[in-house]
Amino acid sequence: MSAKLPFAEQRLYQVLEVLPLGVAVIEKNGNYSYINQTGQNLLGADQVLNLVSEHTAIAYQIYRAGTNQIYPSKQLPSVQALAGKVANADDLEIYRQGKAIALEMKVIPIFDDSGEVAYAIAIFQDITERKQAEAAVLAEALQQSEAYLRTVVNNFPLILWAMDKNGVFTLSEGKGLEGLGLKPGEAVGQSVFEMYGNLPEVAAAFRNSLTTGVPYYVTATTNGCTLEGMANPFYDDQGNIQGMIGVSMDITARKQAEDALKKSEAQFRRLAENVPGMIYRYILHPDGTDEFTYLSPRCREIYELEPEAIIQNSQKMWSLVHPDDSLAIQSLIAESLHKPESINLEHRIITPSGRVKWIQVIAQAEQQTNGDNIWDGVVIDITQRKHTEQLLADYNRTLERQVRERTIALEQEIWERKRAEDAAKAAEIALRKANLELERLATLDGLTQVANRRRFDEYLSQEWRRMAREQQYLSLILCDVDYFKSYNDHYGHQAGDACLKRVAAAMRNTLKRPADLVARYGGEEFAIILPSTAMQGAIAVAQAIQKAIKLLRLPHIQSQISDFITVSFGVSSIIPTHNLRAETLITTADEALYEAKKQGRDRIICI
Repeated sequence: MSAKLPFAEQRLYQVLEVLPLGVAVIEKNGNYSYINQTGQNLLGADQVLNLVSEHTAIAYQIYRAGTNQIYPSKQLPSVQALAGKVANADDLEIYRQGKAIALEMKVIPIFDDSGEVAYAIAIFQDITERKQAEAAVLAEALQQSEAYLRTVVNNFPLILWAMDKNGVFTLSEGKGLEGLGLKPGEAVGQSVFEMYGNLPEVAAAFRNSLTTGVPYYVTATTNGCTLEGMANPFYDDQGNIQGMIGVSMDITARKQAEDALKKSEAQFRRLAENVPGMIYRYILHPDGTDEFTYLSPRCREIYELEPEAIIQNSQKMWSLVHPDDSLAIQSLIAESLHKPESINLEHRIITPSGRVKWIQVIAQAEQQTNGDNIWDGVVIDITQRKHTEQLLADYNRTLERQVRERTIALEQEIWERKRAEDAAKAAEIALRKANLELERLATLDGLTQVANRRRFDEYLSQEWRRMAREQQYLSLILCDVDYFKSYNDHYGHQAGDACLKRVAAAMRNTLKRPADLVARYGGEEFAIILPSTAMQGAIAVAQAIQKAIKLLRLPHIQSQISDFITVSFGVSSIIPTHNLRAETLITTADEALYEAKKQGRDRIICI
């Protein structure tokens, strides 16, 4: 037995010496008492066997992989194993002949009968090729990821960018670069302060963010392109600003739309301020409550109240109604809860300063699907007219008394009568002008500023008779905004009103001939009368209107057929005769419109 043991140990060491793994025995005191040939080749020919484990990293120059830092002694697998733990590490790195070698080491503690660590066995191997393969796979995956990200970014209308702490671009990607005349990556390496030196507010904002760390947010226009930029600085471990990462979006279209809206609003304000009266919108709810949602600035002149005060509390206006006229107006409002009607009435008010004024109220009524009754109209101060009428009445009474009482001074009476007649003629001319203006306003839809239903009926009857005399075609287009109730429910009635205004404007601007008339037929429905126009011409007009409305790109996420506002069209055309009625043309167009909706909306049907 004693002869076999040395032989067995010798065979064991022979096996260890040819293993392709490094094997070492670490004694309890930390000395390396044995290292096989592979281990010696890995660690070097000048290895030290009797070496305390804590000094191994320094002695063999073992680094943490990817750094120039000596591996921490307490984290060495040998130190952990002598503490009783099975330890494994694959982030060890040594240098031999100027070449980095990656090591993986596993150390297993061996315990004696008392449970104390007697020694440890370390197994380690060269994993450089494996690490290189893993790095290659990771690099390829990273490259693919970067290529995918770049493809995604370059297909979105934005710019993704980054810069270092000196303001030099390190990243510049995104389809939005086209608006600046740049290609992806073209700005990399360039200084933002040089590229945007002609935009001092942009350069100042970048400098402020890179200096103070405040987020960057600037909107600026360059090369005809308006960009909105947002960014945040990023920091190193010590909290120092290292640069910024941000995104810029091309908002040129949005800016143009906002400018157009402001221009439209300004035009409306000018119109409202110059109309000889106060424009208003009044809403009566089914529960009897009411509100004014708009009053033009002339409210101050007529009622001596700020429009905002009446919008906040409608009773401020009703409290000004003359007591003798109050009952009639209250009755009119009560009746309107059941059936709203257009109104044209005159009544008195007592202003906060105590003045008694006569006003004329003209309004077009419309009932909403939710039960609201809406009046869009105008209030005109007719106090002067009333005074003139009163003067005339007083004069007539005086004249009658003078006729009864006086039979002399005929020449003086004739002169006085002539003067009264001149005054009456002047008043009549003024009244005729006022009535003509009122007639014009009465034929105009207050919301959309196109012809109203009354004007439509009058004009259709007029053109029907004219086309019957001339034996020319008369065409009618009825069109309806698709899913407009859903639009109102989702965006609100104010947005719905704005939508109808823009649709009406697009229709009006599309018509080229003075004889063509666009009218609001009711709610979201419009009608276009085309004299001397056959079916093909009417279809062409409908197609042009359809295109113009689509170019508005009014968002409508509640629509079942499009993300934007669309319109359905019904077209009819006929040569009027004395045996037919104009209602025939309306009925045919209405049937065509019904068929367009039935077939899926957003289309033109002609009958």
